[in-house]
Amino acid sequence: MDELITKAAELIVRSRNAVALTGAGISTESGIPDFRSPGGLWERIDPAEFSIDRFLQNPGRFWRLHLEMKASGDFNIGAAEPNPAHHALAKMEKLGLIKCIITQNVDNLHQKAGSCEVVEFHGNLLRAACMKCRNREPIEDVEERISNGGQDTPRCPKCGGLLKPDAVFFGEAIPSRALAVSQVQSHKCDVLLVVGTSLQVFPAAQIPLTVKLKAPPATVVEVNREPSALHEQVTDILLLGSAGDILERLLKAVEERFVPMV
Repeated sequence: MDELITKAAELIVRSRNAVALTGAGISTESGIPDFRSPGGLWERIDPAEFSIDRFLQNPGRFWRLHLEMKASGDFNIGAAEPNPAHHALAKMEKLGLIKCIITQNVDNLHQKAGSCEVVEFHGNLLRAACMKCRNREPIEDVEERISNGGQDTPRCPKCGGLLKPDAVFFGEAIPSRALAVSQVQSHKCDVLLVVGTSLQVFPAAQIPLTVKLKAPPATVVEVNREPSALHEQVTDILLLGSAGDILERLLKAVEERFVPMV
């Protein structure tokens, strides 16, 4: 493992445009359950509850479920704090090595850790967005209005439109800006660091395929507890273990080799 971490660190230090792609596995150490693994969220909650069709049929029902999940602790992402993996990526960005983080997560933990260039591929569950005028507000404000009995089906304070968590539900398209930036970064990327994602959900899983098919292909470094679904096709360096432990060790190896520009 030490040899592989050293090799990955050298690649990152020499890179011109290293990009990170992160999934639920990077946030499990912060207490946020993933979705598809045994014991994950989909074993307790019907995934169809997060479909846009069901939401539109009965938005009040969804918001009640949202509050129940938060109260039970099943998915209280607002209380979560970044773990060493988030901080390691933020530090590598601060060093100028990681140019962009494309995250499938909706928990805001990369930003909390200090990362600036974050593409939220699936949105952010700590915001609510108006489906009419796209005005956004903190989801805590919406939760407070519901809890106080003011609105069973919360509405936008600006235009009266229906409010929805600002995350991509099943049946919705990826935000156009997130998709465009991800495509640009994929084509510029020379090292792709894949962390905590099973690479089973498209179009996010297309990103490592894209970076391997372009000329010249990027090097893919994968950090996962178990190999991803695409590891045989795309992964050049496979680092198996917890994201926090491996990225801390990777950051240390990077810092030992990095000479800042003066």
